[in-house]
Amino acid sequence: MTEKLIHRHDQFFKRLLDKPGTAGALLRERLPADVAACLTDDPPELVPGSFVPKELVEYRTDRLYRSRTRDGREVLIYTLIEHKSSPDRRIGVQLLGYVAQILQSWCSNNPESTPLPAILSLVIYNGSAPWTAPLSLAQATDAEEILRPWVADLRYNLVDLGKIEDEELSRQEDLKIGFLILKRGAAGTDLYETLVELGRAALALGMDDLVALIRYLLGEPNGIRVDILQRALSAIVPGQENRIMSIAAEQWKAEGKAEGKAEGKAEGKAEGRRETLLRLIDRRFGAASAEARSRVESADLATLDLWLDLILDAKTVDDIFAETKPH
Repeated sequence: MTEKLIHRHDQFFKRLLDKPGTAGALLRERLPADVAACLTDDPPELVPGSFVPKELVEYRTDRLYRSRTRDGREVLIYTLIEHKSSPDRRIGVQLLGYVAQILQSWCSNNPESTPLPAILSLVIYNGSAPWTAPLSLAQATDAEEILRPWVADLRYNLVDLGKIEDEELSRQEDLKIGFLILKRGAAGTDLYETLVELGRAALALGMDDLVALIRYLLGEPNGIRVDILQRALSAIVPGQENRIMSIAAEQWKAEGKAEGKAEGKAEGKAEGRRETLLRLIDRRFGAASAEARSRVESADLATLDLWLDLILDAKTVDDIFAETKPH
């Protein structure tokens, strides 16, 4: 089965950085150490909106964060993922355009007398070819050395995932597993082989990391069937695939409940459960029938929780609904 593990890098990257703690870990770990040290320990604040033109959204994605230095000055950090197969030597030109848009947007919302904020650029690259592009706009020109100080310039920090050992990707669990997926699971190769390679890489980090990887893949809208995950796990940890799947599914379900509680509304919780249950049905048994979807859509929160428990051991779709309790 030849298929990409990640269909939409932009959505994957945004979901990754939206997980609690990941954006802060990214900035602490991947900005230059002296720069990260001068920022406060407060989580970075996401600035809404994108500065990548619509025609490029399939190729790149961006996030803009607001942080502050320890003496109270505002700093904007612009993060961008570059996931072409080879580096773009003109990325400095594009970054300059994005930074100009950010500054224009900032100026329109702040008095003229207010000093401009510092803007830092962070590029994450997961292509297969080594990154050979210059790390500044001025270096990409053929200007003579005497002209370089007067040439428009923009420096950026590069995170080349291919050059980072798996165990060094991050100290933050979600970011580490997300980067591992970006690093090893982006190519359009055989899906089963990709999952085996990715799973073995996660297992080399630790059993907990393998469980986290499966939990992560279950939560991603990538269309991977549960039976393919189980088959890959049987090749990685023979005889333990069902236990790992069960642990990962329980953790994923617990995360969903925690998110539902954070929403604070019963209907919001139920909607999240419905989405999770239908996704698991699709993965375990194929596309859910109209009847199954109707039952899920009309079920209350308690019933949905019961069905989520039952699906872990169900052999057929009917087994999920067999023990429905009256309410």
